[in-house]
Amino acid sequence: MTRYAGAVIGMAAVALVVAYLAFGWPVLLVGGPLLVGVAITLLALVLTERPRQVLRERRAALAGDSPWRQAAERGEPSAGGLMSGFFEVSPQATMLPEQRLAPSQDARRTGAR
Repeated sequence: MTRYAGAVIGMAAVALVVAYLAFGWPVLLVGGPLLVGVAITLLALVLTERPRQVLRERRAALAGDSPWRQAAERGEPSAGGLMSGFFEVSPQATMLPEQRLAPSQDARRTGAR
């Protein structure tokens, strides 16, 4: 994570230098604060990654394996879950041919006047 953060800050700095060389000092009015914002955001992510990883490991140790994880490891679709059945189309009742309504006697044919 730290290497990626360094690469992102480096690319942002190079982009700012290239923009400065191409367009002049007004680029620094926008690019400078953006570079500082990127650096602060990435610093916060790097500093909070380790505590989040420890918390994730602690929760995994306390909860054990979930049925979803076990099914995914076996390559099976899970039997249920939060969105189970949400995307399934419910079966529609089909009408048998003898149950269909016949057209009325007053019905006109298409195109007839």
